[in-house]
Amino acid sequence: MTSGADPVGRPSRYEKVVLGWIQGEGKTAVSAGVWLLATSLLTAVFIAALGWQVWENLALSNRGEIGEARVVRTNYEGRSPSLNVVYLSGPVGKAALIDNPVKRPSTDDVIHVLYDPHHPTTIREVGAPIWRWFDYLVIVPFAVAGGLIVPAQLMRFRRRLRERHIRKS
Repeated sequence: MTSGADPVGRPSRYEKVVLGWIQGEGKTAVSAGVWLLATSLLTAVFIAALGWQVWENLALSNRGEIGEARVVRTNYEGRSPSLNVVYLSGPVGKAALIDNPVKRPSTDDVIHVLYDPHHPTTIREVGAPIWRWFDYLVIVPFAVAGGLIVPAQLMRFRRRLRERHIRKS
């Protein structure tokens, strides 16, 4: 045993605090490994979703250009209003979708948009906030929780493997 390490079979305080609420307790190395895999995959999904939002917004704020677009369809019903637009300047003729528009233009209105010239489907109305905080408020808690849980799961998995190895010896 290395100095400063907890004895094999005794969970660390970090493990107890972070994983105390999870049922199943990871009694065997296999069940601890399954919990580790599941939480790692979910955390990776949430971090990828968060990273995608950040990347799109940074690209738009750094290299965005202003252009004109004609509204070809509006959808103001439901939780997430949207506009289908076709560019009149910039990438002329390309279509894009604006989620959660700030203004409520009608069909055939011409609006000014901020778009990414490398990815013309990344688009916002001019004057609309670049950062959609609600998206982050939904994703960030899960990414942070996963960032705390995955190391604790890894510690549990390694401890269960050591216990298994000692029992076989």
